Amino acid sequence: MFGPGADAPWPEQRARLETFDRYNVNGRVAVAANGQGFTASLRYEQRPGESRLSLDGPLGIGGLRVALDGEDLAVETSRGEKLDGAAARDEIERRLGFPLPLAELRWWLLGIPAPGGDATTRMDIASQEITRFVQRGWSVTIERRMPVLGFALPQRLNAERVAVEGAGDGVSAGEGARMKLVVERWQ
Repeated sequence: MFGPGADAPWPEQRARLETFDRYNVNGRVAVAANGQGFTASLRYEQRPGESRLSLDGPLGIGGLRVALDGEDLAVETSRGEKLDGAAARDEIERRLGFPLPLAELRWWLLGIPAPGGDATTRMDIASQEITRFVQRGWSVTIERRMPVLGFALPQRLNAERVAVEGAGDGVSAGEGARMKLVVERWQ
């Protein structure tokens, strides 16, 4: 399935993106959290009902393979350790320094908020493209888009964990964490 064209009106592109369930992304990601940071290569594969994320980087991150199949989460580390459920979520948070919004990530990579979730958006007045949105305690900014697969898809994307109202003491896990993604290839 391909989009209506990178020059098509944004509302038409967004409607198609909300049903886009088969794509691959290759790129680089820089992560900063809790006073530490790392860079890694990123591979992401989206299939109907299934998401796979691979991060390969130095030191503490090593290699990490994440599979989300519906609600079932599995992680495999570079040491061959296999975890699922809560243990898998704990390992991701330990490695990254914050909880990763896995269910929303597939949409955020496309440059749109996850459908059905509360989000505030900012759009470019001329193109009507989404330039920034806030959802689930994350502020996601699309710095640059590129024409590919019949859409104007993100080439540079930043996500920053922000304070979430009602988080008890006012500080949520991973607040201030930042991720910068540069897409090298969409398929």
